[in-house]
Amino acid sequence: MNLGSFKGSIRVKMLGGVLALELLLAACYAGVLYYSASQSINLNAQKVVEQSQGVFNLLVENDSKMLGAAMDSFATNSAVSQIFADHQDRQALITAVQDIYRSNKSRYGITHMYFIDKNGTCYLRAHDTELSGDVIDRETFLRARASGKEASGIELGKTAFALRRVMPYLHNGNVVGYLEFGEEIDHFDRLMKKQTGIEIAVLVEKSFLNQDDYRGALRAKNKTDNWDAMKDYVLVSSTMNDPGSVASVALGAEIHSVKAATYLGTVANGPSTFARGAFPLKDSAGKQVGVVLALSDVTDQIHNQRLSMIFLILVTVVISVFSFIGALLYLRAEIINPLVLLAEQANDISMGNVEMKLETQRQDEIGLLIRSFERMRVSLKKSLSMLTKRSEQG
Repeated sequence: MNLGSFKGSIRVKMLGGVLALELLLAACYAGVLYYSASQSINLNAQKVVEQSQGVFNLLVENDSKMLGAAMDSFATNSAVSQIFADHQDRQALITAVQDIYRSNKSRYGITHMYFIDKNGTCYLRAHDTELSGDVIDRETFLRARASGKEASGIELGKTAFALRRVMPYLHNGNVVGYLEFGEEIDHFDRLMKKQTGIEIAVLVEKSFLNQDDYRGALRAKNKTDNWDAMKDYVLVSSTMNDPGSVASVALGAEIHSVKAATYLGTVANGPSTFARGAFPLKDSAGKQVGVVLALSDVTDQIHNQRLSMIFLILVTVVISVFSFIGALLYLRAEIINPLVLLAEQANDISMGNVEMKLETQRQDEIGLLIRSFERMRVSLKKSLSMLTKRSEQG
């Protein structure tokens, strides 16, 4: 066997094993770090979605109480209730409630005020006095009429949602009709962003909208027609500077599956990366009519994660180089050099030089090997000595 190839083989096998072990440990550590960082982003994003849903529900609850307080204060106005009960002078009712409606709109943001007959016919819209006589069949009204108590909830109009509260309207203790206060909630997304710092987008399923009515209402408000921006949903409100970009982060199949506050993963949008989440948007009947997207910017977190991975790779390379050099020096001093020396001595013995004693203090396997060679040398020396004597005697 060639001595040089013997030494190279030992080095390759042992140092190669050390290097492979280092790389395996580094890969495992990198995997754990990446998984931990990803899980941290996922858990934080899930909490953000749940927090957003909590803020939304709180806004609905607080504004519903606000509508109730405004209605209670108005319900004590006997002069107005008398005019409505008489059903004789609609113009007098308009005159009596206009200042009240404007005051409530200014103070509480109320955008809808209805007087509804007991049979469900709209007697007066204080916010749109030209429109009356249509039948009201919204869930909040039907619940209030059936229970004889106040009812409230979110209901979808032609282009937006409104929070409505309906109560039986009494005059001298008798129900003379129903009173409804409402407010459009398109400002909720801005309030949610102010409290949570994330982008909000409200999407409604097209199946709950009439395409012609929706587009006509947008034209009347001089708003951009976005009916065709997404396949199954329309964007009714958003805090994003470019509402059109919502379509690129809202994947229909994922949104359809949202039945609770759900994290939907990350998505790139231009130079930014967003963690997407959504929670269901339900009307007053408890029917899911859309979703609220919660988009938190995790660009910095992703960037920091990548920097951590790069730093880990650099540290791993440095540690691997130094540990490899250390392992090389250790193997050379403790294994390679002793084996090379022993191989040279064994070669000398094979050439007949049996006088050099092989000594060692080592108690490991190499020490055992050296002592074995020493016994072989001694035995070979004795044999050579006996052969020499026989030769001389002969």
